[in-house]
Amino acid sequence: MEAATTGSSGTAAAEEVEKAMNVLVAIDDSDESFHALQWVLDKILKRSPATEAAAPESSRPVVTIVHVVEQLARYAFHGGHVVDYGRKEQEQNAARILSRAFEICRDKLSLNAKTLILEGDPKDKICRAVEEMGINLLVVGSRGLGQIKRAFLGSVSDYCAHHAKCPVLVVKPPPPSPAKKAH
Repeated sequence: MEAATTGSSGTAAAEEVEKAMNVLVAIDDSDESFHALQWVLDKILKRSPATEAAAPESSRPVVTIVHVVEQLARYAFHGGHVVDYGRKEQEQNAARILSRAFEICRDKLSLNAKTLILEGDPKDKICRAVEEMGINLLVVGSRGLGQIKRAFLGSVSDYCAHHAKCPVLVVKPPPPSPAKKAH
């Protein structure tokens, strides 16, 4: 194990504290993923002195909101043309989702927020982005799938919790309001 050395610039631990927290929030069009974004902004990042407006830009948390679009099947038609069915709608939907999430971040805190669209399998792409971007915390929402659905469909949050190279925060959906329970 390597020992941390102390020099004139301070300890390694102090230098680590000065770095901006790098958070990735995986988001889709579900209420659960927007709840996870809201939760991390309210419960974790809001409490950080680095999110105050007076904090230097370099120490403010960086929140990357990522949306993964699954690759669409390619269809070949007579004449050899290949068409990506639904590509335009998929891009518009991704832009709408990320715009909504970005506005939530902008309205909440003084932090650096950015958006990213990836294409492929959400489980793999999210874990790969965590590693490539040096993320300190991955935040995902939980849809509360039962064991059978999770076994057949798979769970992005479950996969990320086991494969991401950083701590993973799985935010459960809020309990149903009493009005919803009654109906």
